[in-house]
Amino acid sequence: MSMSEIEETKITVMEDWTGSRLDRFVKAVRPALSFPVIQTLIRKGKILLNGEKMPGKARLKDGDIVEIRLRKDRPAEDLSHTPIGEERIAERFGDIGSGIPVLFEDDDLLVIDKPAGLPVQPGNRRELGSLLDLICRYIPPAQQGPDGPPPFAPSPVHRLDIETSGALIVAKTRRAARELSRALSEGEASKTYLAVVDGIPGSCSGTIDTPLTIEKGESSRAVPDAAGQTAVTHFSVLKKLPGDRALLEIRIDTGRTHQIRAHMLSAGHPVSGDPVYIGIGDRDGTRPDRMLLHAWKISLPHPTTGETIEIIASPPPEFGM
Repeated sequence: MSMSEIEETKITVMEDWTGSRLDRFVKAVRPALSFPVIQTLIRKGKILLNGEKMPGKARLKDGDIVEIRLRKDRPAEDLSHTPIGEERIAERFGDIGSGIPVLFEDDDLLVIDKPAGLPVQPGNRRELGSLLDLICRYIPPAQQGPDGPPPFAPSPVHRLDIETSGALIVAKTRRAARELSRALSEGEASKTYLAVVDGIPGSCSGTIDTPLTIEKGESSRAVPDAAGQTAVTHFSVLKKLPGDRALLEIRIDTGRTHQIRAHMLSAGHPVSGDPVYIGIGDRDGTRPDRMLLHAWKISLPHPTTGETIEIIASPPPEFGM
């Protein structure tokens, strides 16, 4: 194929996009592209960052150059509206506001009750889709002006694992994203989880203060490591459950990848149904259909007013509340 059949677009990243993901930036620049299509283009090297092939999760900085190369005979609009990603994820979980409950919304933020099994970020398999696709259906991306920088794409300000259900915060403006991220990183926001764990802890409450590091490999597990990142988890037993399990209330001072799951496994009480940090349910045939971890409560200062707001996502019935 000759170079004349390729349309190349180069965009300079402005300061407001510093720290944002590459795939979200491309979505803002080319709103007609779905996230699964963007991931495919990134994998094929059709989207480059500073001339290099980088993953969609790569973080941007002021002055970076994002290059998008598309075939002229397959414009963005023709690539976007396939049922493979966006439509299938909506068919499976419903749309935000109809199937996926909205817990809070105003001009600055949206808080949803994420169902278990819904990935927050786009993955490598196009057929899955992600929450970001549903956010774009609920809040259509603003069109870029002829001379201005790409508009801000509403996006989550924290993570929930694919099998974790519960409250998830989405920033609707750049300022809200900046303030919410700061509040989370500086300890001004608190997150409380519910977890059903295998076995009954020997004490009614406790703190796990064990540094964690990500183990390289296919599973990318978090493992205890004295040289790892600080990770602090507080738990208290709410009730005993049938099958030698317990319902715990869990608070975290830090937000490391898989922190609760890794810490509870290290304490001898893995989260029931966890497919990676495997517990007794996998040995005795009583493993639940899903991982029983739920983001129950979030308390944080509002990014504009500064007033404290508390969001509660009612737990699914399998938590025995």
